[in-house]
Amino acid sequence: MDAYQLFREFYMSLGVPLRAVVEFKIRQRGGNPGEVFEKPWLFLRYVEAAMGRHNAELISMLFVEFVRRYRVDASVAAEALWSEEGWRRFVQRLGGV
Repeated sequence: MDAYQLFREFYMSLGVPLRAVVEFKIRQRGGNPGEVFEKPWLFLRYVEAAMGRHNAELISMLFVEFVRRYRVDASVAAEALWSEEGWRRFVQRLGGV
């Protein structure tokens, strides 16, 4: 599965209420929620800025659990949404599965 498609599936799995809050907070800060689909590594930065570090870490843990079924190493998945380099490693790992 493509890494971007996998991220979209994860994002949709978060449920409408949580996505609505995240998207509202991103817009409130002048961001574009659609940008996270082009640059997933920005997602947790937006969440952290809008809702605090603890919520960003919680969503990061949910992502790790979500991608576990694709046999992606937890440390690779945990870094994927925090930095561009982490996302690159995630894409490479997922491409090798």
